[in-house]
Amino acid sequence: MTRTSFCSVSDSGRGCFRSIVLWLVGVGLGLLTGCSETSLTVSHVDQEPFTVYQQLARLEVTSDRLFHMIAAQSDVVGYSRLLEAQSGLSTPLTLTQADRIEQSFVHSLKVMLIDLAPTNFWEDQLADYYGTRLAGADAQALVTGYDDESLLLWSTLQDLRESFVRDRLPELLPLVRARSQIYQIPSQSMEPTLLPGDHVIVHQVAYQAAEPQPGDVVVYRYPDENGKRFLHRVIGLPGDQIAIRDQVVYVNGEALSEPYTRHSDRSSMAGHVRDHLPPITVPLETYFLMGDNREESLDSRFLGPISKEHLLGRVLFVYWSVNPDTHDPRWERLNQLVR
Repeated sequence: MTRTSFCSVSDSGRGCFRSIVLWLVGVGLGLLTGCSETSLTVSHVDQEPFTVYQQLARLEVTSDRLFHMIAAQSDVVGYSRLLEAQSGLSTPLTLTQADRIEQSFVHSLKVMLIDLAPTNFWEDQLADYYGTRLAGADAQALVTGYDDESLLLWSTLQDLRESFVRDRLPELLPLVRARSQIYQIPSQSMEPTLLPGDHVIVHQVAYQAAEPQPGDVVVYRYPDENGKRFLHRVIGLPGDQIAIRDQVVYVNGEALSEPYTRHSDRSSMAGHVRDHLPPITVPLETYFLMGDNREESLDSRFLGPISKEHLLGRVLFVYWSVNPDTHDPRWERLNQLVR
């Protein structure tokens, strides 16, 4: 029998992620560069209907101009240097490679700060802020001329964005960053989908308002005294009947199509749950989880279904990957979605 392994988060991986998270929300966004020390003020603020400020804020978010201001004032170069140092690369990064890391960082930053934020979070914060800085007529004029604003070298809106990032972002970051987490993959149990040395972003609140779906790759905490974290794929939902015959998974009597799996040992072991599982019904509020690398994964075949309360989030994409044997970056995996 081949070795069976967990896909868990290593101690060294947690240390690396702590450093990167520290940078993302500390060095990268806490120490903004190029910020003016002059605050914008207006002589008066009337009680214009709040909708004009909401409209302006929505334009700022949907056009990505707010995010571009955040990214432009972040220490992207420092991020690539930190990632290079933390990863112990075999050779120094070239300028082209550093650029690729910076592009990946900007993509990851947008997902973590903008895409995973609560609905209308940034629109509401901006509308509130702009409402204290702009008269209603001035806000309406900015809405009307919004498309032309991008053609200007300087504008009132650019100053407003910069002051918002300087004044409000530090207090808002903790509210947004709690919705995502980053992990390093240390084992082979999710190959070929996830490789040892992959670094992934996880949506931690994905299942607060939605249910896990078949095919989701999830992080969960094993319900024992150690509470170790694992990553596996959702195979069965509550109420589903799961069976395995000759390494083929059946859900409610139908053979499951699984193009994502890898089999390192095709010699079916008679009577062993690795390859033969009598039909079981997944209990309510639990999920049947399996690793993609079937002969190298210790999952619900051995541990049983996992309660929803132990799910920590859904894996979204790979933002960085290093081969642990050669210490070379896997450039082709940057920003690869996890499906």
